Order: sequence, then structure tokens, then C-alpha cells
Amino acid sequence: MRRVGLLVIVVSIALLATACSSRKAAPNPLAPSVYLDHALAVMRANDIYARVVDWPAMTAEAHKMAAKATTASGTYAAIRNAVRALNGAGDLHAQFFITPEAADEVTGGGGASPPAVLPTVSLVNGRLGSIVMPELMAQPKSANARRYMVSALSGISSLQAKDQPCGWIVDLRGNGGGDSSPMLLSVGPIIGEGRLAGATTRTGSVVWVSYRNNTLSIGGYTDRAPLTVPDLTPIPPVAVLTSQLTGSSGEFVTAAFRARPDTRSFGQPTLGKTTGTALYRLPDGASLFLGISFYTDRDGTVYKQPIKPDVPFAYTASASSVRRAAEEWLLSTRACSAKR
Repeated sequence: MRRVGLLVIVVSIALLATACSSRKAAPNPLAPSVYLDHALAVMRANDIYARVVDWPAMTAEAHKMAAKATTASGTYAAIRNAVRALNGAGDLHAQFFITPEAADEVTGGGGASPPAVLPTVSLVNGRLGSIVMPELMAQPKSANARRYMVSALSGISSLQAKDQPCGWIVDLRGNGGGDSSPMLLSVGPIIGEGRLAGATTRTGSVVWVSYRNNTLSIGGYTDRAPLTVPDLTPIPPVAVLTSQLTGSSGEFVTAAFRARPDTRSFGQPTLGKTTGTALYRLPDGASLFLGISFYTDRDGTVYKQPIKPDVPFAYTASASSVRRAAEEWLLSTRACSAKR
């Protein structure tokens, strides 16, 4: 399962035993020292910030912490310490080590999720469309994800048919992340077709995300919106609103609007969780949640820090002043001036 924004990839990991000429028994993957070395190897091989960590020193410290462990679970504290080191190196997504009991819930087996807060679409200033996009902590293809997209797309379609806004505000100020695929599909008709954004890996390769006909293409994976809504024509100018609460998948949506024609962002720099992530399962069912790529805009600019808005505001600025500036800019654009 692969997801962009959060770019979550669930990876099942098993220790591969190699038969040797002496027919020596394969090491027990749950033996504390074997299990710990394997977890450290996964972090070192995959995390986007792994090269910043002193792994010989980290390995020695981890084994010292787990010296008295008699089970795989006895190494958890040492593994959490290594995850914190990655977080300190810059991977803000490396925040926790998931135990076997919690892993099933994270990957979709933990029962029904609470109802999601849905996007709201409205007409402002009599001439501008506005969509407020909250975070979406939902499993892929879930009922919550569908409700989120239906709310956004039906609102956009209805407002476009009735009022034909000359420009749009996309408000991401409270969007702390989740699953970016439904978010991007929710604003697909506004953002328009073509390459939207990508994820740059440690090797420099890029997995691109594109949009066309209500469908996202992510490498070899596609995801289609539950409603068919044509792209808005003519292509509208867009003002994107961000804050320090805009994080993770909210930042991926922010990046998708960067370098788009007739687009300007307003507010404060985003949180800085600009890494695509992967969930790596260990032999006992525990999981590591790691950043494995950097968000990248359609022009190839890679974001390793908070994304700065085009029109910055102080953190003390009121929400209304940010929105007012966005409205004033939109109304000054050619698209809106022509509709007076």
C-alpha cells in the first residue's frame, strides 16, 4: 500500500536466512541482539536523515541499553532512543516506535475511525470561492476518506455552477496531515491537470504525482475521486493559506500548489514535516515509522524545511488579516478584474 503526502508505505520485513555450507542454524529473528541489529539496520538503510547519525556510536549505545534484554520487547527502549536520534537529526516524522499491539490499529485493523472533520466550501466577498481543508486521519479507501472528498467536490461543483467564482482560496492553516491522496483529489478541479508534486528519495530519484480527469497517478498507482467534477475553466487564480499548524500531508498539498500559475501563498511558514514516510514492520509485528523522501514541487524544488509563503505574516497576525490579504490579491488578478 502506497500513499503520497504522508507517502505511507507499509513494508513487511523478515530476516532472510542464508543457508551456509556448514548448515549452521539461521539466527532467531526474535533474539534480542539480532532483533535490535535488524531494527537499526532498517533505520540506517531507509531514513532520509540516516546519514546525519553516527551509527557506530548509536549501535554501541543501543546494545548497552539492551544488554540485559531477554526478549525482543526488551530492546524497545533502545530502539526508541535511536528513533529519537533520527528525529533530532531532522526527521520530524520519526517520532515513535509502534508496538505490536498498536501496529494493527495504525495499519487499519483497529476498528472504525471517528468521523472526519469535512472540508467546507463557501462563497466569500460575493465573487470568490473558498475551501477550508482540515486534516484527514483516515485509512485509504475508507468511508471517512470518501466523505471528505464528496464534501469538497460536491461543494466545488455546486458553487461553480451557481456563482462561477473568479478565484479560489484554499485554506490549509489547520491541516496537520493524514492521507494526502483524498486531499489532492478534493482540490483537483481547482488545481488543474498535470504534474502536481513529487517525493525525492535519498538517491535523488523522484516519484511524481500527477492529476487528470479526477484521477491521481503516483508512479504505477492510481486513485480516483468518488465524484466526477470537471476542471474549472478558465483556470482560476488561487490563494493558498498556511500556518505553523500546516504539517505533513497538509504541506504536501501546499507543495502541490507551488509553481502553479496564478497562485500565491499567504500566512506563516508551515510546520516542516516535509518528508514522505514508510511504516516498516519488524519480525514481532512492531513497526518503525520513518521519513524516506522529501516533498518536491512540480518544478523540482525540494523542501527540507518549513515551506515559506509568498506573502509572509507574523505569527501574531490575525486569521482574518491573512484571509483579507488573500482576497484583495485575488480580486486584483486579471481573471477577477475581467469579471467586474
